Amino acid sequence: MTSWQPQEPSERSAVVDLSAVWHNVVRLTQLARGRKLIAVVKADAYGHGAPEVARTALAAGAHMLGTAHVSEAVALRDAGITAPVIAWLHTMSTDFDEALYRDVRLGVSGWEFDAVLQAARRTGTTAVVHLKLDSGLGRNGATPEQWLELVARAARAQQEGLLTVEGVFTHLAVADDPGRPETQEQLDALNEAVRTARGAGLAPSLVHAANTPGLLSAEQLADPDSMLRDAVRVGLGLYGLSPFEDRTPQDFGLIPAMTLRARVANVKAVPRDSGVSYGLSYRTARDTHLALIPLGYADGVPRVATGAPVRIGGRVYPVVGRIAMDQCVVDLALGRTVTPEGVPAGQPVLDEAVDPLVHVGDEAVLFGAGDHPSVTEWADAAGTINYEVVTRISPRVPREYTSHSHLTLGDVTVSRSASALAAHSLPQDPRPTRVSGGEAFEQPNWTLTLHPGGAEDTRGIAERLAPHLHAGDLVMLNGELGAGKTTFTQGLGHGLGVREGIISPTFVLSRRHPNLPDGPRPGGPDLVHVDAYRLDTAADIDTIDLEDTLDTCVTVVEWGTSKVEHLSDSRLVVDFVRPQGVLPAVGEHPAAPALSYQQHGGEVEGDHDGDVVDGAVAQALRALTDEWDGEEQDGDEPRTLILRGYGPRWSDRLDL
Repeated sequence: MTSWQPQEPSERSAVVDLSAVWHNVVRLTQLARGRKLIAVVKADAYGHGAPEVARTALAAGAHMLGTAHVSEAVALRDAGITAPVIAWLHTMSTDFDEALYRDVRLGVSGWEFDAVLQAARRTGTTAVVHLKLDSGLGRNGATPEQWLELVARAARAQQEGLLTVEGVFTHLAVADDPGRPETQEQLDALNEAVRTARGAGLAPSLVHAANTPGLLSAEQLADPDSMLRDAVRVGLGLYGLSPFEDRTPQDFGLIPAMTLRARVANVKAVPRDSGVSYGLSYRTARDTHLALIPLGYADGVPRVATGAPVRIGGRVYPVVGRIAMDQCVVDLALGRTVTPEGVPAGQPVLDEAVDPLVHVGDEAVLFGAGDHPSVTEWADAAGTINYEVVTRISPRVPREYTSHSHLTLGDVTVSRSASALAAHSLPQDPRPTRVSGGEAFEQPNWTLTLHPGGAEDTRGIAERLAPHLHAGDLVMLNGELGAGKTTFTQGLGHGLGVREGIISPTFVLSRRHPNLPDGPRPGGPDLVHVDAYRLDTAADIDTIDLEDTLDTCVTVVEWGTSKVEHLSDSRLVVDFVRPQGVLPAVGEHPAAPALSYQQHGGEVEGDHDGDVVDGAVAQALRALTDEWDGEEQDGDEPRTLILRGYGPRWSDRLDL
């Protein structure tokens, strides 16, 4: 349970882990090689909750939102979401005037073209459109034979100021079956369509074709760029699910976001040959206990999914009998251990004793992440796909939103505190607002995702950032050991023109690097480099007197989440994502237990370089710094950098 959930567990709910959505967006952006990500949140974000998922995806770096209907896009606007959003499925009842008033981009390809132009004339608003090609799916979109006329009309309308062609796109038909040739045929048709559009005088900046299976299988193509283009338009992957029968979400580094759970409503003993549910299609093979789960097809659970798994405690039980409107039943004699101990894997546990492990009120999980049954298992039992199972979960099932501290987020593997995780969770609204304490803005004004190819690229980004920094700026760096935080700080130092010698401050609480009079920025601010890993609270931060230097220096803090935000009403946060390596976490260093800030009472002393050092570890520091600093630079593999600006100082998005 977290502060986002009620204190008492609800009787049934679909729990949506927004930290998993965050993680998936970052992971998909990595796979997209830095292309813009269009997060598809149609159908109430595949049943996960469109406003909540949309805000999370945008905060994690998504560029645009995608919906099927204009009404869905308008609902996002009503929820206060101002980011770009595109809708592509229209009917004669679609309110195009409202779409233009509310700054909704439109997919157009056929009859709606004239309707959009009429709305542009009525409203005096230029429509932003994406022209859709039917490259072989046989649904919406102009056929190749119709395409030349469509782009010619679009070019004329653009000259009249009625519309702007921002994009060209298509939908893939068989990307979930990577071996089929039709996908490449569709991509070739898109290439030709783009050439025709440009020949007609159009200049689309966003060409997109890749859905989730297209993105995840792009590496199998001879030319992955032909799939990735300018943007990827992903839905299922946002929610941590795999579109492939033979590949799990974990194979792609994705985390399922939804857990469907309830509380056991009844447990009762029944004799052998007892019938269960309508039609009595199931009869018990022995004396057993039946558990009643208060979820049925009115809640979106597939009626035909007999045999699907339900986890209660440490065992998984099959649904027996027909699933009813409000409930389903599991036979407790057929449980299988989740992690078998002394039982061959996959073998049923058929004790002669009555199963004592399940009671009324116990939690029953139909599907979720980790050791829980997967939504794909439920889809297989129902003869359908995982898309359908999550999307059909009924509004009768309350959505609860949470974040789990064991997940790998887009910045760092979180294992230290719930508060650190909360700092990377969903902002409730993309616009900046004050937290209740009035100390700092809690919601980012913008997110910028960059993909340096290695250490030199990381330094280069930091050097380009440096001219934007001034005395009084607070920069927070988040990322695991070896992610590149010190490399980034070295680039900042070079760009700011401060004294060289910036190293990892793992056992140094604070180090000040003075501005060089003969450097590239004479008279500029000093740089204060802080490691807050061993400082547990904001009160601990106060012991190193950062407020004394904050106004005259650029202050860079590693591991400062939930500790330094009170120092300024504005901050620039940089998250570092690196491929998972084998380096230990800071707290796992052999010397770490002896060097704990808390173990030594928080006393500090200054060394000869003006560093603030834990008094009890000063001698050990000198012996260990060189050894430990070498581990900060872990190879030269690509990273992902996610920059977020908070507060009035960073109201405008940086362009790096």
